[in-house]
Amino acid sequence: MNKKKRKANKQASKKAAIQEITKTVVDQLTAVTTALGQDSKKLNKEIEKRAAQLAKKLVKKLKAVKPPVAEVATEEVPAVKA
Repeated sequence: MNKKKRKANKQASKKAAIQEITKTVVDQLTAVTTALGQDSKKLNKEIEKRAAQLAKKLVKKLKAVKPPVAEVATEEVPAVKA
């Protein structure tokens, strides 16, 4: 049971990493193409397709994809004197 959970967590984190990388690459390449005046549906579709392929390759090469650690705000508790 524990092995299945780890595998599911690993797959979920890889999927999230792929989506994040794809979104970042698409956003940046779309900004560049619009700045150059080459904005078209066909080009945007090709960018999305290639960004997804690139993200899959990058994530495959990673050994362990760890989700970003949420920063926990720790408050200092004043010392109570008895």
